[in-house]
Amino acid sequence: MTLVREWSYDGTELAWLQAGLIGTMDEGHVVAELVPDGFEAYLRVFHRFEASDGSGRTRSWRGWAGDSGVRFHGELSHWSLPDEGRHEGATPLWLAQSGQLDQCTERALVRVLGEVTGDGRPVSFAYDLEALLWGADAPVVRRSSVYGLDEVRKEVAAELGSLQGPEFWWPTDRSWVVTSDCDLLSTYIGCSAETAERILANREIEALPVAPQTRVDWYSDRLNPNLMRATNRT
Repeated sequence: MTLVREWSYDGTELAWLQAGLIGTMDEGHVVAELVPDGFEAYLRVFHRFEASDGSGRTRSWRGWAGDSGVRFHGELSHWSLPDEGRHEGATPLWLAQSGQLDQCTERALVRVLGEVTGDGRPVSFAYDLEALLWGADAPVVRRSSVYGLDEVRKEVAAELGSLQGPEFWWPTDRSWVVTSDCDLLSTYIGCSAETAERILANREIEALPVAPQTRVDWYSDRLNPNLMRATNRT
């Protein structure tokens, strides 16, 4: 998870959000570094795995954990899931996209947030570190309805290049925030308890409740063996 920033947020549309985040922890990274404080509920939304063999197969985190005898919980690391294709020099069979939700999950989340926010209310989509890496002078923020996410991506891609993200989305009333850090395989959300219930009830979204101090890094899982440590891989 990348947290180094090389520009000031003063006067930018991300200033309010950055002001609500805590600094880097001494050991590991937590939700509060990604999602501002003050929300009733926090969620982890898992990016679905896709098979790297071209078969089009997908796999949920819960399903893979269940198949492997691994505990499914809010701090589960992908390095706790034993991939039959993972060995020295090989491409893992199951891969999840970092920094962006898979299409199925994203479409479902957009529908839920659209019902909560309303089609006509503006939503801000922000590229932060991704914009910095592509040479922007400040965070890149575009506004649309929540249903305009794909068009925002096309517009930003035409301007800066094909980026992951956006890293943050939020409506004008700041009643929820979606954060997809470019290094992580899950997206984190701060929202109301009612919105959290809607997201958790949607069968197309694999999500769990978390807390501001829930770990998010690759070594986050303290309930299952971490295969990265076991194989001494970095």
